[in-house]
Amino acid sequence: MIDKKKFIKFNRITIVLVLIFILLILGRTFSSFQTDGKGKANLDIAFYVLDTKTQSEDIKMFEIAPDGQDYVYSINVSNFKDNKTSEVDLEYELTLVTTTNLPVEYEIYLSDSTDNIITSKEIYQDEDGMYFYKFHTPKKNFTHDVKQTDNYKLVVNFPEQYKSSEYQDLLESATIYIDSKQM
Repeated sequence: MIDKKKFIKFNRITIVLVLIFILLILGRTFSSFQTDGKGKANLDIAFYVLDTKTQSEDIKMFEIAPDGQDYVYSINVSNFKDNKTSEVDLEYELTLVTTTNLPVEYEIYLSDSTDNIITSKEIYQDEDGMYFYKFHTPKKNFTHDVKQTDNYKLVVNFPEQYKSSEYQDLLESATIYIDSKQM
């Protein structure tokens, strides 16, 4: 006859060994499908101007390097979202506010234009004593009876001549503001 204690002990050992074997196979299977990749991802920002207010979106520029390459960020401003459209004619202005940590060059283009539309650049100090640049663009209009979208491109360039340890640990931050008013 079969000894019940030996049979139960043998089954427990068998089950534990099968579980360990399954875990080892699954661990190797999952690890063989891992990969890494690097790339310069562009940030897409969308603003929906449906009423009078100020909207903002921060842009963290962690990947900007002094390589002389253009980093392009897409900004879309629309007077509709889903099935809702602005009920009044609106006027808006896009403003870019940046820190002054790095000698970075900024350009803003509307749609596929080749003309930089920045109309003015000013420097100001906030209540904490930090300095900022403020870039203004021309005001644009949306009519309430037509769905419209304005496509902007923010081009950021960190010239290669600034490859030095002086700029190594500094970060640049930018904020896009959309200030809309009723016409």
